[in-house]
Amino acid sequence: MNMKQGFAAEERALLRGQQIDASTIDSMLGWFPVAIAAETNSLWWRYLGEKSFTESFFQDSLSAQTYAERQVCHTPLARLDALSHGMQSIAPTAFIFHVSRCGSTLLTQMLASLPQCVVLSEPPVLDAFFRHYHHQPDMPGALDLLRQLVAVLGQKRHVAETHFFIKFDSWHMPWLAFIRQAFPDTPFIFLYREPEAVLASHRRQRGPQMIPGLLDITRLEVQDQHLPVADMDGYAAAVLAALFAAGLEQVQASHLHLLNYAQLPAILWDQLFALFALDCDEVQLSSLKARCTLHSKHRHMPYQGDPPAGESPLAQLEQLEQLNRDAVKQCQKIYDELEKLRSGI
Repeated sequence: MNMKQGFAAEERALLRGQQIDASTIDSMLGWFPVAIAAETNSLWWRYLGEKSFTESFFQDSLSAQTYAERQVCHTPLARLDALSHGMQSIAPTAFIFHVSRCGSTLLTQMLASLPQCVVLSEPPVLDAFFRHYHHQPDMPGALDLLRQLVAVLGQKRHVAETHFFIKFDSWHMPWLAFIRQAFPDTPFIFLYREPEAVLASHRRQRGPQMIPGLLDITRLEVQDQHLPVADMDGYAAAVLAALFAAGLEQVQASHLHLLNYAQLPAILWDQLFALFALDCDEVQLSSLKARCTLHSKHRHMPYQGDPPAGESPLAQLEQLEQLNRDAVKQCQKIYDELEKLRSGI
């Protein structure tokens, strides 16, 4: 599959609905950017009104609308700043980065259970932004455009809303320094997990970043040059090693708050509430804790733990190709280094 075609198909699905002439819209409040058309320098929007983002992913909120509810418009990308004038926006409370399959969705779902929190999990327009600037990250105006997109995503639609969180896609890790430049004071959370557990999860159901050629993740510098085409486990291990390396590289420079999956969920109310200057009453805390008992990605199903993973990648080292073996070992090495930094050893 051609990467551009694959994403074009996905974005076309987001843009199906009643086309509204943007010139007839008095206010963009309730409209959210979802895609960037690079060839026309235009920004595409979907209307969500006052809908709360309680689904596991931003895209799920879009998909939950019936076709009759879907309204779409597009505007020149250069007009984004002007369109956001007069729109009250919540400054980002924190950005959440992760290596995938490590509890980031659980964290965002707990936060989303609180009425004072606006939580956007992997909004597709940010992925569109990074692809737009993928080969030209120093293009003038890129930092301002990122800030404007975040401001519009953080629009305040309800009186109770005071805190705003964004969870980025795992393959956005190479952009950490760029995002830090745009938001020098926003707390960055970096979530990770034992490499064996992450790889086991991807063997059960592979994320798109773990399928060769599906995403353009060349900025990650994945060391997969000598892997057999069919070695999906080897590719996943190489991608995970690159994700871990990107995080470790930016711990100091981007001031990352390290968070291990094993610390969830209690670290949220034990420590992160203070970092986020977030208060909640007993009823809200009880609701938040109840969310922990449900599946993070399927919020109407009880969470019953991970299924048995079988033999772990580390236990299979002798059966793996050399590069696969090296990637798994590199993942574990960086994980151990992150744990030392997190523990202050």
